[in-house]
Amino acid sequence: MRASSSGVTVNNNLLYKNYFIGCESFQREKHGSWVPQYTITRQVTEANDFPSHQYQFSHTLPTKNEADRYAAQKAQEWIDKNQKP
Repeated sequence: MRASSSGVTVNNNLLYKNYFIGCESFQREKHGSWVPQYTITRQVTEANDFPSHQYQFSHTLPTKNEADRYAAQKAQEWIDKNQKP
């Protein structure tokens, strides 16, 4: 586990406001640019809640690190906008 400015990393997942963010950026071509993608999983779900949310962006970035950072930032913005009180 390691702390970052925006949350805590546990087993390659970022823990942010009781949600796990998994950055899953990937390349469509062997030497191509990287597509940012994330999966958000709630630590605790209620009966009528979806336990996770996934999003894949339509644009690419030059490196996996940049794509994962972008995905993590956008996932945190989604959590801030959509989390229930």
